Amino acid sequence: MKTHLATKLAIIIAGIICFASCKEKQPQFVIEGKIDGADSTVLYLERRSLTEVKTIDSVKISSDGNFKFEEAALGYAEFYLLKLNGQVVNIAVDSTETITINASKSNFATEYTVEGSEQTNQIKEVTLAQYKLSQAFKDLSTKFTNKELSQSEYVSQIQQAIEDYKNLARSVINSDYKSLAAYFALFQKVDSYLIFDPMDKKDRILFQAVATAWDQYRPESPRTEQIREFTLTALAEVKRLANQEKALNEIEATEAESSTFFNISLPNIKNEEISLSSLKGKVVILDFTAYQTEYSPAHNILINNVYSKHASAVEVYQVSFDSDLHVWQNTATNLPWICVRDSRSLNSELLAKFNIQGLPTTYLVDKNGSIVKRLSPSDNLATEIQRIL
Repeated sequence: MKTHLATKLAIIIAGIICFASCKEKQPQFVIEGKIDGADSTVLYLERRSLTEVKTIDSVKISSDGNFKFEEAALGYAEFYLLKLNGQVVNIAVDSTETITINASKSNFATEYTVEGSEQTNQIKEVTLAQYKLSQAFKDLSTKFTNKELSQSEYVSQIQQAIEDYKNLARSVINSDYKSLAAYFALFQKVDSYLIFDPMDKKDRILFQAVATAWDQYRPESPRTEQIREFTLTALAEVKRLANQEKALNEIEATEAESSTFFNISLPNIKNEEISLSSLKGKVVILDFTAYQTEYSPAHNILINNVYSKHASAVEVYQVSFDSDLHVWQNTATNLPWICVRDSRSLNSELLAKFNIQGLPTTYLVDKNGSIVKRLSPSDNLATEIQRIL
């Protein structure tokens, strides 16, 4: 009996030892380091998947500032976050590496150093560039609102800030399309908008390159399918828009014959009803837009370049679908042409009447009040106006 019990006990102990041993042998990655001035502060480790950000561990920083996380590797590359008092450090974990992060509590998210992960170092560069771009957007918007910048200065400086970010991000992406850093740089946003635009041909090439590399080298990652589908959807949309442009060109003749149906009468900034038909005798740039969009300042500069040269013979009748009355008023006050607003915004019947699929949409109306041209993205406004005049 004693022998039987001893045997059972030995088996149980062996099982425990085996379990512990197997657990120790499970592939792991390590994130460790030192944070000065963070004694007793709780540091969180979070995993950022496609669907959620989940806290997977936490430690209280020791008196000497040291910390260490040891976590099971997923079997595919993924993003992790170190979070300290609301400050965040993005980390790329590719396999079973040991990554060392050294920082101070006060500047945890901006002045940390990285050892053991070049991808995490690149992500740091991209993150700081994205912070800089976001701040530039805020600062320039404030200056423009306060009339410290003209429209042309505002647009020029915004475009330069975006290009500065893209130049840095492109260098990261082009250095290794299959890296986590390349994926990270490609999907950064400002005000919920992607900085790299998949509808732009130059940017779309990068999406295609990263998608192809991930498909080849990281087939096990959930992000591989995501970027593949994202890129294919963008390509399909580009094709759809090309077909749509062709269709729009085909209906121009019908629109030109039905100008009476397309008359508009809306209030201007003084709440005076202004009708499109009242401008008969002048060539009219009929423009549908929304001032609260990012493209608006640049679009208005293009119109103004033409309007300023032909103001005696050309009028601009600009219809805004802005839902924000205050935004519309602030911009309309500074524009030299007729600005009216449809308060129904995207519920306006004008969208259907004028077959408006996206903003801005621009028509040209001749001196007789007939619509003679719907501008496509490839058309030059100055050239088309000169033809009518």
